[in-house]
Amino acid sequence: MDDNIYVIAPFDLTQEQIHLMEKQIIDRPYQVTFIETLFPYEKTLHEIPESASIIVSRGGLGEYLHNEAQIPYVHIPVTPYDLLRSVSQVYGKGYRKIVVLMFDQIISDTEAFSLDFKDGTVHVQSYNHTKELNQVLQHLIKMEQIDAVIGDRQTVQLADQYNLYTHLLKSGQEALQIALEQAVRILELKHRDQNKRKELELVLHSMQQAVIVIDDRNKIKTYNAKAEMIFPRLKEMNRSDEYCKVIANETLISHINSQKDHRNILIEVENQKVLATTLITRTNGLYAGAIQMFEKVNDIQQLELKTRKEVYKKGLVAKHSFSDIITINEKMKNMIQKAVVYARSEGTVLIYGETGTGKELFAQSIHNASHRQKNPFVSLNCGSLNESLLESELFGYEEGSFTGANRGGRSGLLEMAHEGTLFLDEINEMSRPFQIKLLRVLQEQEVRRVGGKRNIPVDVRIICASNIPIEDLIEKGEFKEDFFYRISTLPLNLLPLRDRKDDIIPLAIHFLKIEMERENRYLTWQDPSLFSPLLSCPWFGNGRELQNFIRRFVITYQQHEITKDGIEQFLKTSMTERKQEILIPVLDSYKAMEKELWKKLYHQFTGTKEEFCEKYQISMTTLWRKISNKK
Repeated sequence: MDDNIYVIAPFDLTQEQIHLMEKQIIDRPYQVTFIETLFPYEKTLHEIPESASIIVSRGGLGEYLHNEAQIPYVHIPVTPYDLLRSVSQVYGKGYRKIVVLMFDQIISDTEAFSLDFKDGTVHVQSYNHTKELNQVLQHLIKMEQIDAVIGDRQTVQLADQYNLYTHLLKSGQEALQIALEQAVRILELKHRDQNKRKELELVLHSMQQAVIVIDDRNKIKTYNAKAEMIFPRLKEMNRSDEYCKVIANETLISHINSQKDHRNILIEVENQKVLATTLITRTNGLYAGAIQMFEKVNDIQQLELKTRKEVYKKGLVAKHSFSDIITINEKMKNMIQKAVVYARSEGTVLIYGETGTGKELFAQSIHNASHRQKNPFVSLNCGSLNESLLESELFGYEEGSFTGANRGGRSGLLEMAHEGTLFLDEINEMSRPFQIKLLRVLQEQEVRRVGGKRNIPVDVRIICASNIPIEDLIEKGEFKEDFFYRISTLPLNLLPLRDRKDDIIPLAIHFLKIEMERENRYLTWQDPSLFSPLLSCPWFGNGRELQNFIRRFVITYQQHEITKDGIEQFLKTSMTERKQEILIPVLDSYKAMEKELWKKLYHQFTGTKEEFCEKYQISMTTLWRKISNKK
């Protein structure tokens, strides 16, 4: 057993009392040992091993053992029933001047036990030390106020020397069981505190920050190993040392003395710069101590460097440059020149263009032409995520901040794009509440992870893109005007393919070469002019629709040489497939009919979900809303 309870009563215990006390803790994880009282008390002290967890005793003996052994002590009480039993026994023997004389710790309220009989009296008195006990006895004998004494072991031994009748007052079974139960409760509380302390230490030692915990008396309660690295004096600290003596830093001491929270304060400690956070704890509104957390600035920088390396491992880099943009159109060339100028600045760029016009291609090109080209390029489609997922993706999250959160948390895309570029596509799909959150981040250049308490500085250039005019959304109240002005410092409006038909054939040939290499198929053609049938198509999906068309052409075209007639026939077949009729039932609700139309369109479509969204210029979220069974 790890915990031993030693019962040392200053009177003999009966076998029945011992049996009942053993039975009382039979289901508890403790062992009870009974020791006979020896005189002088030093002999009893030698019988108590160092493994003893708690002493159950009474009076002067209990106080002596507690002080000498430095072991927790539970006092065996004297109940009114114990006193009345003893008085009754002495009174029955014919004694009428009865004095109850006990050690002060046994009977503290003597008036509560004062009794008057018709033919006698019982006086209850207490003493604090042996000298006082002797004086009290001598005074009572001199005044002829005593002929019998009821008392503890020390009182009885001294009274016997004055030839007085003596009676040893014993604590009854009720008092013994009360004391034993209290001892068990103390041990249970001790184990609970130990478990809490171990849990706290595990948490502290698993934290990346250095942590010091201070109690309500401003003494250091506990700390982790990282704190020792910042404050070496912690290793030499005594339990009685106050915080201000160990942590000799005026700023940190003032934070504790102010009893107010202080977050991310840059200070210098032991010739090193750290970010210090002080959090005050209170119980029922009263000061209960504080928790201080420290991060070395150098460690933060190293962590940032590690994060940047991880970004490159994940391939978060821009692959395209302006030379990859295929065009012979003069307006498009002017657009590229404008984008080159934009690349030299730090302004936020808003690219407007229909689906498939090359918005991300321009965004990557701007990044690669800027001074941030060696740093991360991170891309996110805002229309593919709901608000909560968008928040965790952009801002990151701390461990345990929500169900399913990765252990250790995760840095967000804003952190990962530090000193680089963040491209937010379909910014028009972002909700107004989230626009407010992102606007604050852009203004403060700081991000706080979901569930986090620390603001993380970020240096990110933002490029946004929209496939519908933002001004239209502002008029409908669906987009915040101040957020629009913040992200549209440098606007760029890309032309749809139908407005630059001179680029259709060069793009088609460019895509043809890419798809032939992908499919490992070689096709020939005599003259670029044979691709002229492609000019008759409106290409509402722009470059992306044209590339998908060319991909199907390379895969399914039966001949090795491409002819104008072959392209015309293939184009006619594709257009016929696009114009297939869809029959929908007449329903009571227009919304229900619209939902039925979207379902049939989606189920007859032979391409991927992404291609469907591109073709009909809707986001993945909109598609889910259109075809789901939810109302």
